[in-house]
Amino acid sequence: MRQFLRFARPEPRPDFLSPADFGLVASPVEIVTVDLVRIAGWAFRPESPRGVVILCHSRSTDKSRVLGQAELLFRRGYLVVAFDFRGCGKSGPPPRRLWGSLWDPLHDLEAVVQHTVDRLLADLPSLRTRIALLGCSFGGNMVIAHAGHGPRHYPAVIFDSTPLVRWQDMLDTLLRRERRGARWRRVRTAVDWCVVRAVVLWTRATPLYNHATRSVGKLAGTVVLHIVGERDNLFDVAESIRFLEENCGGETEVWRVRRGRHLTNHLVDPQGYTDRIDAVLTRAFAIPTVRSEENA
Repeated sequence: MRQFLRFARPEPRPDFLSPADFGLVASPVEIVTVDLVRIAGWAFRPESPRGVVILCHSRSTDKSRVLGQAELLFRRGYLVVAFDFRGCGKSGPPPRRLWGSLWDPLHDLEAVVQHTVDRLLADLPSLRTRIALLGCSFGGNMVIAHAGHGPRHYPAVIFDSTPLVRWQDMLDTLLRRERRGARWRRVRTAVDWCVVRAVVLWTRATPLYNHATRSVGKLAGTVVLHIVGERDNLFDVAESIRFLEENCGGETEVWRVRRGRHLTNHLVDPQGYTDRIDAVLTRAFAIPTVRSEENA
């Protein structure tokens, strides 16, 4: 039951850091989704934004876990939006506690994007074509499932520590690792097999994977950056890379962060992290460089 609940639903946790801890001043964001869930967020707006990046946090965490990325991008001149998925941080609880817990957060991301376009960019209409999505781990799964569906085109999408693999394969590997050296291994193996299949069925993980596959195939004209740590052992990195190579309709770039682990890539190499993302966004948004402006 512990393992089933761990993977079948997110665990709400409060913010453990504040924008002030990073020298940032946040404008509060509050949105209501189509299924009437209240979503809480922050917006960080520089004086002259070069573009917009919407950050999606990992599962069972909250928006405070992406403040490090928010600071790095804000310092480079990007308007950054971070928010809590339903059931996390200060956002409202999901209407359904378990069923559909992998699909419902898509409503949250859609509502945040629409709010960004309609409200946050009301006085900056030129930036409505310069919106990028950055998802960390599970947040990246939401990004990839959302980005290719719907009328909006995203010039760039970025995945950081995102397991672009089937949940069944990832959970099988995690539970196999946990039962090493345990007693009653055959019994544990049988129980784990049942738990994984129950989680996949209950969360509708397989249809979501197929939905994401179709979505990423529609990303023609989108620059896709996949950031993975060399020491990330939560999922099969090679399989994630293969997923993009075989299915992505846009331009893909993979960056293996030296000594990086799951969700620590921006901490291991903050300068390289910022430079790599900034380069992708500058190219995707067609932002003139300082040199080209001087030549002009």
